Amino acid sequence: MARINGVTRTPATSSQTPTTGTQHLIRRGETLSGIAQRYGTTVDALLQANRQIRNPNLIYAGQTLTIPTTRNTSAPNQAGSQAGSQYVVRRGDTLSEIAARNGIDLARLIKANTQIQNPNLIYPGQVINLPGRQVATPAPARPNPSQPSPAQPGPAPSRPTPAPSQPTTPAPPRVDTTAPVGTIPRTGNAFIDSIAADAIRSQRTTGVPASVTIAQAILESGWGRSELTRQANNYFGIKGTGPAGSVTMRTREVFNGREVYVNAQFRKYNSAAESFADHAQFFIRNPRYATAMRHTNDAFRFAAEIHKAGYATDPNYTKLLHSLMREYNLTRFDAIARNGNATPALPPAAPTPAPAPSAPPAAGTREHRVRVGDTLSGIAQQYGTTVAALQRANPSITNPNLIYPGQRIVIPGSGSTNGSRPAPTPAPSTPPTSGSPVPPGRGLPRTEGMTTAQKFALYANYIERHGSAQAKADLAAGRVVILGLRVETNTRANGGQGVYDDRIVTLRKLPNGQFQVTELRANTEPSSQYEDGWSGRTRRPMGVDSNRDGRLDLGRLVDGTHEYMRANVGPNFGPTQPDGNNILMPTTSRPVVRDTNHDGVFDERDRNRNSFEGQTMYFHRGGTTNTYSAGCQTMPQSEFNRFWDSLGNQQRFQYVLVTVG
Repeated sequence: MARINGVTRTPATSSQTPTTGTQHLIRRGETLSGIAQRYGTTVDALLQANRQIRNPNLIYAGQTLTIPTTRNTSAPNQAGSQAGSQYVVRRGDTLSEIAARNGIDLARLIKANTQIQNPNLIYPGQVINLPGRQVATPAPARPNPSQPSPAQPGPAPSRPTPAPSQPTTPAPPRVDTTAPVGTIPRTGNAFIDSIAADAIRSQRTTGVPASVTIAQAILESGWGRSELTRQANNYFGIKGTGPAGSVTMRTREVFNGREVYVNAQFRKYNSAAESFADHAQFFIRNPRYATAMRHTNDAFRFAAEIHKAGYATDPNYTKLLHSLMREYNLTRFDAIARNGNATPALPPAAPTPAPAPSAPPAAGTREHRVRVGDTLSGIAQQYGTTVAALQRANPSITNPNLIYPGQRIVIPGSGSTNGSRPAPTPAPSTPPTSGSPVPPGRGLPRTEGMTTAQKFALYANYIERHGSAQAKADLAAGRVVILGLRVETNTRANGGQGVYDDRIVTLRKLPNGQFQVTELRANTEPSSQYEDGWSGRTRRPMGVDSNRDGRLDLGRLVDGTHEYMRANVGPNFGPTQPDGNNILMPTTSRPVVRDTNHDGVFDERDRNRNSFEGQTMYFHRGGTTNTYSAGCQTMPQSEFNRFWDSLGNQQRFQYVLVTVG
């Protein structure tokens, strides 16, 4: 038995002989596992009947498949047991449910599938061996279409009488999406305020903590701005078919430790309330979350348990949820759901107070209303002030990396002189060391003739002025921090092939007190060779249709701090990327600004230009004269080799990006 791209290939047995069947013309968005399920066959049988398919994860629209038929050539076992058969995993399946539906003991099912290393991790399209069992008639090769998937609502299917050790599971409670929740204090965060009631209704019916639900919605939907959320009201990335059908989108999956991009079907909902109700039932219906459901009174433990059970593959998922729960004091909503009050319930380990509401601004004081994609460092630069001055003028901002669309920021130095709000004197967050180089107001700094220590002081000044608290802490702790200095360039430059006129710098303070500084020619912007509809385009169009005009819009990362990690995106990545292992990718979706009017420039004339689909904006090699960038951070081959060597053995990096000209 061999494993090819995560699909178990089993030689045909005498009990099922494939014969030539019908033809199927592949349509856009289809997968081999979905086609197998539709025709009541298996992925393995399809692969045997279509030898031209070398990779089951790579099929394309217009390709013709032969659908095999099977005939039974063996008699039933004399003892009355059925010979072993196979089952193709559907979305939402678990091994325990497959065992129960087929009247098989779970331990026997696991023993019959030694290729499954973790019984809690199976994936759609995977072939499961069903060992022989004592039943009067063999189970159908394909589940009855009238029987709903375990992850879909519907009437309870008829199943074999469960053994005494497997009592019938009661139907999960239904969340009333219209039930009143009472008065909920406003937080000042437009997104959280808009979803709090749905999360509270969910907790009151199912027990799933509202704080975890809200934190997951923030992460999974990119503060409600993801394409999946906008198109399908899907706030949690749940796959399958929902009350309003499904949508097909490209997504990253991990099969047997390898990351691949596939087209997958995601549930579509009629409203946000339906998405939140289904999210809670998802935990109740799936036995793998049974441990988490025993800790619904401890939101932080619940978040850790759903991660442990396989909700997300990101190793930092628990940390990210906990950080959001503390930063926005989300456990206040758990208290409201339980007893109608908003008493904060933060654990002793994280006594972060809830952000205080901002006082009304004094007459004549300037304000900035935060838009999607804004950063505090960018706002400071726009108004000629500093991040520290903005924080002093806005005490509610306890974390400079967490501001939200709709938030009002008071600009220091712009108020009246009535004394109601003294204007703080702009000053750098830390005074520069005497004699250390200071970044120029515009353009790339000149470092010829500087010592390594002077270069480190110069670039550390950028980190201090524009970096997150984590970036500053990493630099102080001797970890590598990446700095990007962007010079804005039209995407049509160099015939649409991009220009290496930006600078990437890696910084590190060594244990012996010395410094490591590596300066590299780089590109941080897309090139129009990928632009949808441009007459000079030479490569397939890339981007996101942010303004829904039917054209994909090129994008670039916004200024600020982005966390990156080493990743394997597969071999032959890009035209000059023979080894897909040498890639850095963002750990989560990142804010992106897009050229929606297709003029080659990123500015205020681009309407609806902000999005959060920035997880594929990698660091990777480019060509000698072609950057091969559709929004990635690229360098020529020789420069990229130096860049990769400078990273050492570190796995995760804070990347501080600053536009300098």
